[in-house]
Amino acid sequence: MNTATAIKLETSFLSFFEIAHRAIEIKTEEDYKFAIDLIEHLMTKAEDRDGEPLLRMIDMVADAIDKYEHSLESVISYIQEVENTDPGVSTLRVLIDQHKLSYSDLKEEIGSKSLVSQILSGSKNLTRTHIANLTKRFSISPELFF
Repeated sequence: MNTATAIKLETSFLSFFEIAHRAIEIKTEEDYKFAIDLIEHLMTKAEDRDGEPLLRMIDMVADAIDKYEHSLESVISYIQEVENTDPGVSTLRVLIDQHKLSYSDLKEEIGSKSLVSQILSGSKNLTRTHIANLTKRFSISPELFF
């Protein structure tokens, strides 16, 4: 590469970085909003084809957004909570929510409202029988509980 090309690339990059640094190195909530707005704009302009240069920029901004979000205390706490949640309890919560069930609606599959409450609070565990009954009623895979 000759010196003129290197200087041209350096100048172009510095010019780009002067404007885009807020979306690439997100440090504040204002930068974060800027990056979100930018990525939304880019997604409306980019073509879904190999070699589309805007897709690379979308990836850079998306990575910066992901890095920033994962640095937030609220997100870190949420991720830890999700990782520590029993998948069986999560699945049961989703079933209750999606089917708008009360605890007593699960009497046949699990038992009393009290037992459902104890399972959801983590003080009791779902048994194989509970899981078998739930998978049969809702036509879902038992793997969702593990």
